[in-house]
Amino acid sequence: MSGWAVFFTFFIPVTTYAAQQVYSNNVFLLNTCGVPLELSVVHDSNYDDKARRLVLSPNQRRTIANYRSFGEDVAGQISDLYSLSIKSPTATKTIDAQTLQKAVASTERTEEKAVRSWVITDGSFCP
Repeated sequence: MSGWAVFFTFFIPVTTYAAQQVYSNNVFLLNTCGVPLELSVVHDSNYDDKARRLVLSPNQRRTIANYRSFGEDVAGQISDLYSLSIKSPTATKTIDAQTLQKAVASTERTEEKAVRSWVITDGSFCP
């Protein structure tokens, strides 16, 4: 009988954890600035944290943050070290973690199966 107790003690929690849904959480920026933008983003992921440089044409969108989770809120996953530099032909603006968290919190989330998306269309991100 004690063998079954050991089996249920160790096997059931492992299978429950393994069956947990993994979500892909993607935050996009839509360029509503009317000019091409150069983006530099760091600490934008919890699984691939390489710095990235992107070009964003007017009305184009690109991922500015992506996180995998087991259901946690994406705003809580954004690293305190997150930084997005947005450069237009005439100015530069930097977005920090708190600014991104606020933008995500005020943006409607779409969800399809295990993919969650937020599209930031806020003109305040324009330099």
